[in-house]
Amino acid sequence: MTEILTLVQNFITSDGMIKSEQRKFYQVLKTVLGTHEGTFSQSDIEQLMVLAHNETLDMSDEDYSEIYNVVMERYTLSERLEEQARLEQELAQKARLRIEAEAKVEALAKIEQEANALAAARLKAEEDARLRVEAEAKAKIEEEERLIAEAEQRAIEEELARKKAEAESRLEEEKRLEEERQRALKEEEDARKKSEEEEEKRLAAEEDARKMAEAEARLEEEKRLAEELQQRLEEEKRLAAEEEVRKNAEEEAKLKAEEDAKIRAEEEAQRKLAEEAHLKMVEESIRITEGEKQAEEAKINAELEEIKRLAEEEEARKLAEENARIAEELEAKRQEEENARIAEEEEEARLAAEKAANTKNIPDLPPLDD
Repeated sequence: MTEILTLVQNFITSDGMIKSEQRKFYQVLKTVLGTHEGTFSQSDIEQLMVLAHNETLDMSDEDYSEIYNVVMERYTLSERLEEQARLEQELAQKARLRIEAEAKVEALAKIEQEANALAAARLKAEEDARLRVEAEAKAKIEEEERLIAEAEQRAIEEELARKKAEAESRLEEEKRLEEERQRALKEEEDARKKSEEEEEKRLAAEEDARKMAEAEARLEEEKRLAEELQQRLEEEKRLAAEEEVRKNAEEEAKLKAEEDAKIRAEEEAQRKLAEEAHLKMVEESIRITEGEKQAEEAKINAELEEIKRLAEEEEARKLAEENARIAEELEAKRQEEENARIAEEEEEARLAAEKAANTKNIPDLPPLDD
């Protein structure tokens, strides 16, 4: 079971990328193999792989055929190697038995020949010779038995040596298979860890991208709010400036109306004074002489000139005061506009400083591993 799963695992991970349908086939195959009892014959493996394929129909027939061929090729190769080893063992065993049998036959034939020779000599020899021959035959038999025993002992030692070598070879093979299994498990664990690390990196990258998007959205929102605030401030400034202009215009119109009314009142008063002086002059001209009349007219004219001069001086003074007031108002308005401009620049600098302070340093994404 382990060898079959190792073959499938090595195949689906050979290109460094495991398809989802191949992973599912491996898990289903592992489950159906675990439910099988006893050893795995070729027909058992074929049936179990077909069963696993029926459970994972989303895997292509091409991928299934390649996995099937890899498993069955390895399995049939293992069976051929095992059969060849078994035949070699049987042939070696038969050869050893045949050699032992031939050695025994030769020994028996030799013993029989020597016994016949001894029997023939015994017929011709005296009793002492017979006893000597028997003794020699006995010694030879003992020697032959010893040689046979030694041959059997050597055969036993050779058999033990062969079995020992086979056991050592089997242990080496089991050790190699265990190392391959451990290596496959380690590769599987490394692949799993690498997959987990790549998944963690992907999640971290997605989290960084999400945070970056949130930060950019917050910056855009703060920028939009700052622009709206700036627009509201500019609108309030514009409305305040328009209101100030309107108030100044109304104030100037009011002051000009008052001044015009005052000037009209003074002109009316001067007109009335002139009319009164004229009426007075007419009345006086009736009752005074011509000379007095001229003197009086000169006096009245002088008075009128003085009144006119005083009026002109008063008008010039008022005009100068009005011009000074207007100049002061214009200077005050200019100073107010200058203060508003300075306040606007300070507000823009403050907003820029707040924006710079609220700007977050967003780290770059980590580089992708090759």
